[in-house]
Amino acid sequence: MLQVPRPRRRRGGRGHAGAWLEVLTNRAPLWLVGTVASIFLLQVAVTLARPVSTYRLLALGADGTTLGLTAACFAIPPMLFAVSLGRWTEKHHPAILLVLGFVVAAAGAFALVFIETIPAFAIATTALGIGHTTGTIGGQSIMAQAQSSLTRISRFGALTTISALGQIVGPVLGGVIIGHSDNPNLAATSSALQVAAWVFVGGLPAAVLAMRTTAIQKSTVRTGKPQRVWGLLRIRGMPAALMTSFSAKGGNDLLLVYVPLLGASVGLTSSQVGILLGISSSGALFARAATPWFVRRIASVNLTVVATVVAAICLLIVGLSHNLTPMMLAMSVLGFAIGLTQTTTMDWVVDLVDDTSRGSALGMRVATNRVGQTFILAAAGVISQWFGVEAAFGLLALVMLVTAAAGALSARRGAQSEGT
Repeated sequence: MLQVPRPRRRRGGRGHAGAWLEVLTNRAPLWLVGTVASIFLLQVAVTLARPVSTYRLLALGADGTTLGLTAACFAIPPMLFAVSLGRWTEKHHPAILLVLGFVVAAAGAFALVFIETIPAFAIATTALGIGHTTGTIGGQSIMAQAQSSLTRISRFGALTTISALGQIVGPVLGGVIIGHSDNPNLAATSSALQVAAWVFVGGLPAAVLAMRTTAIQKSTVRTGKPQRVWGLLRIRGMPAALMTSFSAKGGNDLLLVYVPLLGASVGLTSSQVGILLGISSSGALFARAATPWFVRRIASVNLTVVATVVAAICLLIVGLSHNLTPMMLAMSVLGFAIGLTQTTTMDWVVDLVDDTSRGSALGMRVATNRVGQTFILAAAGVISQWFGVEAAFGLLALVMLVTAAAGALSARRGAQSEGT
């Protein structure tokens, strides 16, 4: 069966809590503290900047189509560079990418503070996306340096949990800065984007601290040519893992970009939108912490299929309901369902390749996520222009249902091949 390998208990292993025990005690190495802290600040800044960017575009007079196409600039260039960035970490220290990501993202955020034209806005959004992707691949590649799947899942769990925590803080902070307006002006969005830019700057010392790691294993350093992308895609189980990641990332991105637009159309204030996004991120936080518990009890592919179907249903509720209470309930379940897949898919793709191709696998996963962002955001922009913003949520729900069906079919074929 095509599923995420379940980590086996080993003597002396500390399980999923191992990385957190290192961080919370004096035994924490500086590189681990720096990596976790920098990823937290990276997510705070990005999830603060992106919803605020939506409000700024609206203040500049952008329609739904322009909103979707401009937001897609956050995904397209990183998609083209992601695999190359991952391969770079197979021969160099991945923390260098982490530092570079903060520098590029900070430059993009500072540019957004002063920009008042949509073409220039798209360029700055591109820089923000490249910086975020570069830093993300750098952080993930640092955490991938482990000999056992158990240790990797522990570190990936810490990484995704702290990312979820940052995704809670970012939108709520943005709502507080902007205030209780359902139509923020340029001055309000400039203040919030400036805060995001300085958060990026504040993450640089932590990223530099991550360069102190000596955990880069010689056995993971590639000396020859990298494996071709097509060869990686043909590995059994890789398409299913990438589709799982594609679906979850697309859902998270749609929420960041289109929940503010949905809120504006139904009369929600920016603070209420920030609370909705924070609730979703809270659900993802709990899910990522609970992923090992679920995987030990439910076959991972079955878990993924069920979670994806639940997420699709919740998207429909969010899009069709104009009442805050059901939207809050649906967003909490939606965040939990999407969050279940994040930790396991990282270890899944790494476990499918040899040790010297870990960066390539992680880069390909990020590239696939960006494909999802590009397709979903662009298509959602066009559909929302024709049929209303609610239709964008219906589109992603349909994509998730198709993904769930593909995952179920993949699991069935894997089971049949094992039985022969």
